[in-house]
Amino acid sequence: MADSILSCKSLVISLVSTPILRSVEPVGKWFEAFWFNLGGNEIYGGDSHTAIVEKNDCYDHDQELYLDQEDEISKAELASLDPKEWKSQDHYAVLGLKSIRFHANEEQIKRKYKQMVLKYHPDKSTKHEKCQNVDAVESMFTCITKAYEVLGNPQKRRAYDSVDPSFDDYVPPVCGNSIKNFFETFSLNFRSNGRFSINQPVPSLGDENTDYEDVERFYNFWYNFESWREFSYLDEEDRDKAESREERRWMEKQNKAARQKKKKEDNARVRLLVDNAYCCDPRIKKFKEERKERKAALKKAKIEAAKAVQEEHERILQLKLDEEQKQKEILQKEEREKADRIKREREELKKILRKERKTLRTICKRHNYFAASDDERVKGMEEVESLCNNLSLNELKCLNDDMVKGNAESNHVLFRNYIEELLVKLQQMRSHEKHLINEDQITKTDNVDEDSRLWKDEEEQLLVKAVKVFPPGTVNRWDCIASFLTVHGSEHEKRTSKEVIAKVKAMQREGFDTRKVKANNGAFSSFSKSHFKDLKTSNNDNPLNHKNDNTSMVEDLKQWTPQEQKLLEKALKTYPSSVPERWDRIAAVIPDRTKKECIKRYKELASLVKAKRAIVSSIDSKD
Repeated sequence: MADSILSCKSLVISLVSTPILRSVEPVGKWFEAFWFNLGGNEIYGGDSHTAIVEKNDCYDHDQELYLDQEDEISKAELASLDPKEWKSQDHYAVLGLKSIRFHANEEQIKRKYKQMVLKYHPDKSTKHEKCQNVDAVESMFTCITKAYEVLGNPQKRRAYDSVDPSFDDYVPPVCGNSIKNFFETFSLNFRSNGRFSINQPVPSLGDENTDYEDVERFYNFWYNFESWREFSYLDEEDRDKAESREERRWMEKQNKAARQKKKKEDNARVRLLVDNAYCCDPRIKKFKEERKERKAALKKAKIEAAKAVQEEHERILQLKLDEEQKQKEILQKEEREKADRIKREREELKKILRKERKTLRTICKRHNYFAASDDERVKGMEEVESLCNNLSLNELKCLNDDMVKGNAESNHVLFRNYIEELLVKLQQMRSHEKHLINEDQITKTDNVDEDSRLWKDEEEQLLVKAVKVFPPGTVNRWDCIASFLTVHGSEHEKRTSKEVIAKVKAMQREGFDTRKVKANNGAFSSFSKSHFKDLKTSNNDNPLNHKNDNTSMVEDLKQWTPQEQKLLEKALKTYPSSVPERWDRIAAVIPDRTKKECIKRYKELASLVKAKRAIVSSIDSKD
């Protein structure tokens, strides 16, 4: 029989029916025991014959956190919990997630909840257990349900995670141990507090070899730390128990105040943690010492550079003067060459233009100026001369080329077309000139009305000064000048911007430099009259003092030349305020000027700049 069976490829013993798929619901503690006896390492997911997640696959993204059977809460511990005090119970421990806690994902929470329901549901308990203590069975299931209500809802879970009892709020103090074991002491605190950060990822504390940029980025992150932690889970007032809208609002107000207080305390705790870490961080001390050394080296280099500048200032100045002279000679040479080149080009163009005019005259003369009588011939000659005088070089070339190619009749038509275009152009030019003349006359009449008020010498002096204070390019320049005249004038007579523009144009026609010298002389004379008079009345008893004061005042009024002004500006840049004996060095650079005169000139320039800024700001505010 065995030999026959082995010799055959197949042997039909009996017929079987077609397989039928039947759905089996995995319920009851007996099925749970059966399932664990089969594999023991898998958790049933609820679908038919499918294991969703193996035990070894349950881990967090940061580190592997296994779901141990040891995490499951015992029946005695679960029975000891009071459902009424559900806020004080550890929901992660109730669901068997004590080891992974906030690292648990939704799938793990849901799976552990199903396991606990299968194990502790009142319908799954034995009759003996029900008879012994029905309330205990209901209490255990209520605690499980409450735990899932909190952890299964993202908002409620975040509120619970904010006050997780396993979180350590300890802040290491500033002491010798914290400084000695800085990284071991503070790294765990920053890691545990980092999970509350809104901004992720959280930078790590690093080690003693971390770069300055990374350390600075770390402390900037924690000094600007934004936490999602909120304390609504600890609300003392339950708004759902309110009997009226006013009571509900009062409860919300009380809860909100309590949350803000706890939030403020938590922010202060985090800030204290960062401050203590900053004080104990050995890298900060090292960076400060390095910065101090760099600053000292930079200061030393600046002093040496100032000495070098002082020693070589005269030589460099002479070199600059020689270089400027050479550049000036080069520019003059280039300008002469450019002028010669332009002159040659102009002469060449004149030759070409004369040649084209001659060609036009020759062609027209050949055709007898397109005339049949002597009068027409004279008129044609005049028209030819008009074309020669008014047409450009390119237009003459085009006309000559077209007339060379054409015959007498076509040349006549072409000639007449150019004459008509020229007449139209001349007529437009005459009308434009008339329009400009009329506008000039209207402007002159307006200027006569505006200039009807005479300008005093004092106003002209102020105008010269204002034109210097507000150079071209200043925003609302003429309004600024008009305001300057109004503010600084003796009679505070208001001048408009149009009057100022007209007066400046009049001064430019006369010669602005001449009017400037005249105004300055008038200013000096008026100043000396007023101030010397006061000096005479006050110093009658001592004529020697009177003489010396007048002499010193005349010296103070000695004008600064443009060259001296440039030397002063360069010296102010070369010798900043940090250089010792600054004004002595500046006075040494400027010939025929004392230290006192340099300081006084600097103060005058500073006051002018301040006045200019004040006037500009006042005009901008009005606009």
